[in-house]
Amino acid sequence: MRYSILGTVRAVCGATELELGPPKRLALLALLLLRAPGPLTLNEAVDILWDNDPPASAVNVVHRHIGALRRILEPGLRSRTKAEHLVRAADGYRLLVDTSTCDLLRFRGLRAQAQLAVKEGDAAQGAQDFIEALRLWRGPVVAAGTHVAQHPLFTSVGHEYVATVKEAADVILTAAPTLTEEILPALRGAAECHPFDEAIHSRIVASLAATGRQAEALKQFETIRNTLAEELGIEPGPGLRAAQQYLLRRKVTREPDKPVPRAKGAIRPEQLPADCVPFAGRLKAVSQCLELLPLEGESHPSTMIAAVCGMAGIGKTTFAVHWAHMVADRFPDGQIYADLQGYHASQRPLDASQAMCDVLDALGVSQSRTHTSAAALGSLYRSALAGRRLLIVLDNARDCEHVRPLLPSAPGCVVIVTSRRRLEGLAITNNARIITLQPMTHQEGLELLDRRLGANRIKADPASAEEIVDLCGGLPLTLAVAGTRALINPELPLATLLTHLRDSQDSLDAFSGHDARTDVRRVFACSYQALSSGAAALLRLLSLHPSRDITVPAAASLAGADLRTTREHMAELADHHILVEEIPGRYTCHELLRAHAAELSDALDDDDVRSEARARIFEYYLHSVDAATALIAAQRSTVILPPPRPGVRPQQFRGCADATEWISAERHILPALVRNVSQFPRAEAFHRQFTSALEMPLD
Repeated sequence: MRYSILGTVRAVCGATELELGPPKRLALLALLLLRAPGPLTLNEAVDILWDNDPPASAVNVVHRHIGALRRILEPGLRSRTKAEHLVRAADGYRLLVDTSTCDLLRFRGLRAQAQLAVKEGDAAQGAQDFIEALRLWRGPVVAAGTHVAQHPLFTSVGHEYVATVKEAADVILTAAPTLTEEILPALRGAAECHPFDEAIHSRIVASLAATGRQAEALKQFETIRNTLAEELGIEPGPGLRAAQQYLLRRKVTREPDKPVPRAKGAIRPEQLPADCVPFAGRLKAVSQCLELLPLEGESHPSTMIAAVCGMAGIGKTTFAVHWAHMVADRFPDGQIYADLQGYHASQRPLDASQAMCDVLDALGVSQSRTHTSAAALGSLYRSALAGRRLLIVLDNARDCEHVRPLLPSAPGCVVIVTSRRRLEGLAITNNARIITLQPMTHQEGLELLDRRLGANRIKADPASAEEIVDLCGGLPLTLAVAGTRALINPELPLATLLTHLRDSQDSLDAFSGHDARTDVRRVFACSYQALSSGAAALLRLLSLHPSRDITVPAAASLAGADLRTTREHMAELADHHILVEEIPGRYTCHELLRAHAAELSDALDDDDVRSEARARIFEYYLHSVDAATALIAAQRSTVILPPPRPGVRPQQFRGCADATEWISAERHILPALVRNVSQFPRAEAFHRQFTSALEMPLD
């Protein structure tokens, strides 16, 4: 059993994340973890959970939540006296955890270990321990925005983190400069939470100066000075002023990184993979990328980075390579291509340091022993790119941090990044242009199939060709697989291929193969494996929903989870381009991804789990429709409904207009529910009530 509290409160048993229940129970578990290894008194739990204004039933509610937590943590427990995780203490309860099972205790243990190492003269080891502790931090404790999160017991953990960041920065800047790049993200994160803390900003300035980024350090100082003046009406204090003076002296005495001189006959890398000849469509995306190129008479454009994002199989790499070939002659110093392997079927993601070394090798830049640290290597890498006009394609990035160290700091180079993630962070920190590839239009799909098979093959059976394009879902990968199957079997009529696709419509069998790069099931699996356990479980259950689009309350009822957790999981799925929020609050899943999720649910979810999920979603719509029609048609005959089962969260309406809008949005789902009412695990009489209640708003 492992517990996490530095961020979302979680409990994981083996590889399974446990469903902990409603917010009060989550907060209670968080209190137990915060007080561990000591006890949490009953009075303290009541005062904090109800903000010193508890109802008469508060003690009983705490006891019930404790009992529920025991059952979640130890499902087979028959007597609380034999509990091994959550036990009674003299005047409360104690959660039995240590540094190996609780991230907060490990964080504190590593911080104490680091302080001891520094005290004993081993600052290098202390710096490593500090960095390891800071890596555990993922966000504020408990849900931000609740009164519980504002209690001093919770906010004190945030203060611990900020204090640790400052301690770590001081040790690293004085005794372990090679770790400066690692402390910078933590310093920036602390500055976001404490924008007026001059001590944090002074350490950011010093860290930037230590890595040779003088201009960025000066900009950081000017930013905080302006913030202090505008928001508080004060000037920077002595610490921040000292950092500025040190920076100015350093700028005078030390020249900034110069471009690495190129020897005669310097290497001009041309690393682009072969262009995909049957390329079609994507005119808007091509136009957006062309805007990265400088206009005539312009030295360089304001944006030099494009992040091409989208779901698996959408054609990101094909697009990036095709565009790079289009403009390769605009870059006299060559083209660099690096596959970062962020979602490779069998290889680990390529380390940024290794990618830097590969680029330096391609440019013919020698690496000495002095460039063994991450900071020194990064400085050499940026210097090598400075003054060059290179086109750099960074393919298949895992996330923003995977690609940030590889971005050039000086103008001249243009970078194309591809990823299944949104990469919004690059737009914020590096002014990148985010280009999201959508499924191809029907016409684009026909054009792509035409270019693969030839016009004569399409003209021979245009109706089959059009339906093949529809069944491929607008994905270049599935269109390529289907087109290739037809191409290598020239005598195979398109109608036969179409029949095969129809027969496999509820699975990915028609697009499977032995090549990991083109087997759609394995390509999708790489995205699934990158999800948290909660988001993965929700994705599997979404395949049980009668429609490809769903709202957060419906998804929460399907999963039997609270709205906050469901919203987080759906945001994660959207970040991986598995869901798309086309309309605010309503998420859509591509049909082929739904088919993959259904296969996973069949393989991984118990029949009872699936049956309960279906029952909850039926009851969600039933009770939501009942509430809506009560507002829209108050004169209707009353249908007496039994209360919804636990986990069902019916839609809440603000008035008649809100209810009407919801009914209109869900009108395509309700008939499917009526048709499938036999799947609902209740008596026939209830089926009649269900059908009657759903048919009324349809009429």
